[in-house]
Amino acid sequence: MLDPSLHNNLVELITINFGADEINELGKLVLGSFDANRLSGIHSHISLSPRKSANLLVEQAAGRSQAGPLIKLVAELDQGILLGRQINVEGLEVFLSQLARSGFIYDFQTRKIISTRKDPTELVNWGSLKDGKIYEITVMSLDIVENSKLVKRFGIRKMEKLYYRLWNFLKQKLKVFDGRMWSWAGDGGIMAFAFKDQVYRAVQCAVEIQSTIPIFNMSSQVAFPIDISLRIAIDTGRVKFFSDTGKIVSEVINFAAHLEKNRTLPGMISVSGNIWNLLPPRVISILCSGGFFEEQEYYITRKRLDRLFMEDDEYLNQELPA
Repeated sequence: MLDPSLHNNLVELITINFGADEINELGKLVLGSFDANRLSGIHSHISLSPRKSANLLVEQAAGRSQAGPLIKLVAELDQGILLGRQINVEGLEVFLSQLARSGFIYDFQTRKIISTRKDPTELVNWGSLKDGKIYEITVMSLDIVENSKLVKRFGIRKMEKLYYRLWNFLKQKLKVFDGRMWSWAGDGGIMAFAFKDQVYRAVQCAVEIQSTIPIFNMSSQVAFPIDISLRIAIDTGRVKFFSDTGKIVSEVINFAAHLEKNRTLPGMISVSGNIWNLLPPRVISILCSGGFFEEQEYYITRKRLDRLFMEDDEYLNQELPA
C-alpha cells in the first residue's frame, strides 16, 4: 500500500501530531508491542525525536503488513483521546487524499481502508473529507448565459448534447486544478476546491475555463450553431461537508450562486471580498471592484476573457450558418 511518497507523508503526518511517547503507544496498539528506543539501540532514558520514532513505527508497520491498520488508527484518533490528550490530526485530510490517488480510501462509515477503482478525481470528498465536519472550501458557481433563450431557440435535444460536452470540458479543467464537481444541473453547476492554495487554484481554473471556452466553441465535436458564453463566481469559507453534496447547506455556496446569477456579466469572473483578500498581486491586477452585493464588496475581471476570436457584439445576435 505504501509507495515511497506515501511512506514519507505518513511519517510526516505522525511526526507533526504525536510525541515520542504517543508514537510508542500507537505502535503498541497496532503491533502489539513497540519500543522505538529498543529498536534503535538507544537507552530508554534518552528521548528520541518524534520524527525518528515515527519513521521506525512506519517501517515496522509496513514490514509487518500493518500500514493499513496504522493509517486507520491515526484517522480514528482525530478529535479523540490518546494518553489523556485531545488529538486533532493536522493534515489528515491532505494525507487521505494522497492515499486516494494511490487507489485506496479510508471509509469513515465502515471504518475500513478499501481499494477503489474510481478515478480519484471523481471522489467529491477527495477521498478524505468526513461527513458532518466543517472545512475551509472554495466554491465556484458557473452557468451558461441566457440558457432559457437558447433552449427556446434550438430545442432541448440539441441543448442536452451541448450540456454533456460542456460537462466533459469542465471536468478536464477541474482535474488540472484538483477541483470537484459537486452538482450539475445541465446548464451549470457548483464546483469545489479544498486544501492548500485552494483559492488560487479556483481562480486559476476559472480563468482557464473562460479563456478557453472559445476553443470549446470551435470544436467540431461540439457542433453547436453559435458560440456560448459562461458566467463564473467564486467565494470561500467554512462549509459543513456531506458526501451527498445535495445536502450541503452553505452561505458560501449561496453567495457564489447569487453573485454569479445577479452580478456577473457574460464571459467574466466575479469573486467575493474573501477571495480577493487571499489572492497574490498578479492575480489581483486582473480584477477591479464591482461594488457591493449582499453587504459584501465583490470584484470582477476587468474585461471579458472569452473574446479570443469574437467581436464584442452580443453573442445571441449571431447569425446562424447558411
